[in-house]
Amino acid sequence: MLPRLHGDGGGSSGGDGGESEHFDMQRIGNFLSFASRGDRVGLNQMLREGTSPNVQDYDKRTALHLAASEGHAPIVELLLHYKADVNLQDRWLRTPLTDARLYCHRDICRILEVNGGKDSINDNPVTIRHEQDSNEVNIDISVLNLQGSSIIEQGVYGESEKVKWRGTWIVKTYYPVKMTLSAMDNTFLRELQHPNILQFLGSVMHGEEMILITEYLPKGNLHDILSKKIRLDLPTALRYALDIARGMNYLHEHKPLPIVHNYLNSRNDDSSDFSYSVDDTKNDIALFGIICYQMLEGKHLLADMNWDYTHLKSFNFELNFTVSRYPVRIQNLIENCTSKDPSERPPFFAVIEVLEEVSNLLRRSCPVC
Repeated sequence: MLPRLHGDGGGSSGGDGGESEHFDMQRIGNFLSFASRGDRVGLNQMLREGTSPNVQDYDKRTALHLAASEGHAPIVELLLHYKADVNLQDRWLRTPLTDARLYCHRDICRILEVNGGKDSINDNPVTIRHEQDSNEVNIDISVLNLQGSSIIEQGVYGESEKVKWRGTWIVKTYYPVKMTLSAMDNTFLRELQHPNILQFLGSVMHGEEMILITEYLPKGNLHDILSKKIRLDLPTALRYALDIARGMNYLHEHKPLPIVHNYLNSRNDDSSDFSYSVDDTKNDIALFGIICYQMLEGKHLLADMNWDYTHLKSFNFELNFTVSRYPVRIQNLIENCTSKDPSERPPFFAVIEVLEEVSNLLRRSCPVC
């Protein structure tokens, strides 16, 4: 599941308003990332500096939603200490208590309830519907509005088409491999919610073909952006790298086992290619390093390479840094991520720390960057 990019499509903004917007977006991203990762020190520092505990991403999810979903009780208590609104609803009308109940975090449920938390979906704990009880799919292909539809590139599997569903643009992708997602699989994928991952909406069986339904990315994917530029400027590349790393960290920190993307690249926005594995998280790290290298050194460097994305433990790829305008720490990060020894590849939470530190240093040395 490729993370969504919050950037503007490359390049620097033309005015102070644009730069302020990017700065605010980055602050909100940092704040929500601290909450999702359970980083109490980083979150507390931003709260003390005046960041509102109620800031929301464009899915209207707050730090309290993320902490409740991930099971970070100390973060929940910290946010409540700073008077976080316990009953704000996200785009799916869920409150933090709804999420805590959904993921069975009983200790957090008690904390939220004592502080006035309400479950906006159910008055009682969420009942798990067993797969044999229902095979329903919430999206009926017959109601998709094809007027104004168009073929787009969003993902690496099958043909993708932009269509309207209930007045909203979405993407349907014909999956070429014969398989079926069960009701349980559909529910699981829909429940993966993070500001930096593509939202899965459901799947539909059409004859013998499976159609995946996902949200539409109006600004395109990273491949579209790189197709218009030889390379990205450093501030933009760092913003995109942070977006990707935060989304991937969310997947890798999934409990009880991490969710592995397997096909992370600049074009793939598909949300169905995942597996559970501890070792294969290192493959995702290597692919992330290649994407960073691609953004900074130029899209043409990888144009003719066909990667076996699922067997990167033995991949043969030599870095050739021709651009010396970015910090040594970023170059070292790329080298570590693409190391031939998987044990040397850092986890995504460590990648995020490096990217955030370099971004902050860059902003202080160049306020308009």
